[in-house]
Amino acid sequence: MRLREETRGFVEQVGLALQSLGAARNSGRLLGVLLVAEEPISLDAACRVLRASKASVSTNARWLETAGLLQRVGYAGDRKDYYQVSPGTFERLLSRRVVEAKEWVRLAEFGLKAIEKENLVARARLEEMQETYRFLVAQLTKLVERLEERRTTS
Repeated sequence: MRLREETRGFVEQVGLALQSLGAARNSGRLLGVLLVAEEPISLDAACRVLRASKASVSTNARWLETAGLLQRVGYAGDRKDYYQVSPGTFERLLSRRVVEAKEWVRLAEFGLKAIEKENLVARARLEEMQETYRFLVAQLTKLVERLEERRTTS
């Protein structure tokens, strides 16, 4: 598999995007390659395309597989593992945002209990944080449900 320069730039941007979410950059780069691959690719092919070690690609493939973003496939008579993007990957990524937003709601609640009642400035700020993230949780949850519905009916 050869990547054009523009495609390689896309792969790097996916790497940076996942890195900004706390994942290893090579996890994102591997996901980027698989997003543009026409068919499942082996770890060896991914190593060549990414110019990365087999240990790094293997570790990141396992992480992405555990996260539900990739799935392993095999071919009869071939002992190699191949990877492809899992169906529902983008809904799962969005579902993670719901979990993160719920954590911010929890933190706001904790903060509201932790501050003195007379600290009105902090109380107002934490209540705004709590309401903002509650709204975000509600909206993202609805969006994930709609996306899953759309995927299963199409």
